Amino acid sequence: MTLKTKYRLLLFTAIISVPIVLLGISVSMSIVYEFAFKTRNKGTPFHESFAYPTMLIVFFLSLCLLAYLFSKSINSLLTKINMLNKTIRDLASNESTPSTLEVGSEDEIGQLIQSVNLLIERTTYRELELQQQQKLQKELLQKLRHDINTPLTAMRLQLFYLEDSFKDQPKLVESLNEQIQYIASLTNELNWQSLDTLENSYIVQEEVQLTILFEMMIKKWSYLYRMQNIELIYHQEDSPVTWISNELWLQRMFDNVFQNTLKHSKATKLEITIKDNKVFMTDDGTGFKPNLSGQGLGLKIIEDIARILQVNYSLHSNEEGTEVNFSFNKLVR
Repeated sequence: MTLKTKYRLLLFTAIISVPIVLLGISVSMSIVYEFAFKTRNKGTPFHESFAYPTMLIVFFLSLCLLAYLFSKSINSLLTKINMLNKTIRDLASNESTPSTLEVGSEDEIGQLIQSVNLLIERTTYRELELQQQQKLQKELLQKLRHDINTPLTAMRLQLFYLEDSFKDQPKLVESLNEQIQYIASLTNELNWQSLDTLENSYIVQEEVQLTILFEMMIKKWSYLYRMQNIELIYHQEDSPVTWISNELWLQRMFDNVFQNTLKHSKATKLEITIKDNKVFMTDDGTGFKPNLSGQGLGLKIIEDIARILQVNYSLHSNEEGTEVNFSFNKLVR
């Protein structure tokens, strides 16, 4: 029921209920007085008896009760509006992203809550994606700065030993020192806009909890999958599985599976299972021929990352769907 219909019905009910309630109280009080109190009150007419002011008091109390009941509906609407206002303000602040709201009705307010939930999910996806990219940039830049500063330090040392040979050219030595310092300063201002290369990247080995990783990734991808009407199903082992690998590059590898399923598979669901230290990602899409050349950049990235991280990777696809399997030897239970 729409808000317009709901409040038209509420207004009509208020208009009808007030006179009906007043008339009912008046008739009821008259009948009660006539049969129960008139004889005891020596035949005093109703409008001159104590029952008349009593009836007026009952009138007032009944009107207050009706006003309270009708105001409950208005208060419910105001509560939802205030909740939406607070949620949107929290979403616009720099604090954590608020949780999605419960949709309690199918009216305009319910549709507005659904829209706010979509906004929250989209914002969550963007923030998680940005955090992942920023963390990856920070890791790579730290390693790059380290490797640039190492030969610069060696150059300074070599220049120190060569100073005697350039006694007659002090400006040359000073200029070389300035250039070395300039290059060192530039390394602190590096800002990469593209992180598409992996072969020359530095891979830091760390403990990666797959359960936590996939919970975060499913939260990130759920918005886009819902927009495409693709169901995300997640199964996991009771005991946690921990791989000795690199969280950021594992995310990138799994992200490409999510991306391929979303854009190319024409699937209605993607099922993710963690079992026996393996990850199974299966969709029910149209499938493709894995050995066919020119399948796209996504599969190439998955293959390259799996090879460099030493993750065992296999892909099986036919007209009934695609299954991608990952397993790893370096794990901690």
